[in-house]
Amino acid sequence: MAIKTIVAAIALENGDEPVARRAIQLAAEHEAKLVLIHAIESLPASDPGLPSTVKEEAIAEVLAAEAIASLEHMAASAAVQTEIEVECGKADPFIDRLIRDRAADLLVIGSGKPRNLRERVFGSTADRVVSAGLCPILVVKRASDEPYRRVLAAIDFSPMSFAAARTAARIAPRAALELIHALEIPLAFEQAMLKAGTSRAEIDQYRRAKARAAYAELRSARTSLSVPGKIRVVRGDPATALVRLTRSVKTDLVALGIQGRNAVSRMVLGSVARRVLGASSCDVLLAKEPGRRN
Repeated sequence: MAIKTIVAAIALENGDEPVARRAIQLAAEHEAKLVLIHAIESLPASDPGLPSTVKEEAIAEVLAAEAIASLEHMAASAAVQTEIEVECGKADPFIDRLIRDRAADLLVIGSGKPRNLRERVFGSTADRVVSAGLCPILVVKRASDEPYRRVLAAIDFSPMSFAAARTAARIAPRAALELIHALEIPLAFEQAMLKAGTSRAEIDQYRRAKARAAYAELRSARTSLSVPGKIRVVRGDPATALVRLTRSVKTDLVALGIQGRNAVSRMVLGSVARRVLGASSCDVLLAKEPGRRN
């Protein structure tokens, strides 16, 4: 399915320009419409301490005009059809509404930084938008104007991970795509096997058998997904293994499957996705099973 509309949420903070640059690059590559949006969340809520001459509506108009000018400046270099939307209020409901109204195929957003205790506990705007999962979400962490060249898709054989791999192939059709499966035998389980009398040689044999089975499943997944690319099985904790791979300068993008709002409300964006989002140095694509709504 073609990518026709891209929504890019721009915070207009220092370091947020890579989000616009990536969104412009993808819109040009896919000949898609680009919608640049910004939410003004900094208005004081009926602050009685404001001078009597201050009119909140006038302040809002000034801030909106400045935001529109900034977005227009970003869009000036874009050789694509571009719309600009600015609104006062919370960012996540505004973003969700724009995704629905524009039937967006992709949301591009920055990772964001928690600004207070509540956000550290319940998540930033990026976390909350990811939790809704209304469309695939590209979290930009690295500045680049070049198309993606090397993409890793984390495969745990769930429908969500398959959806992420398919989406990655759509977004970066010219990139080298590699399907990665992290094979973890928990240390506690291995130690229990040893205490139960299992020899080290038998454990190694078991590990090799699990790796062979994982390779077979990856080959089958690659065929059913109809995506070209290599396959690889890595050992260890999935989050740690993926973060290590994403820190390679050769890796542009890692794709992960997510479950949606219910998972995040239990503080499990999965733990793997949350750790990769926090620690990776490349962009992160998050997608869930098509048709799932929260």
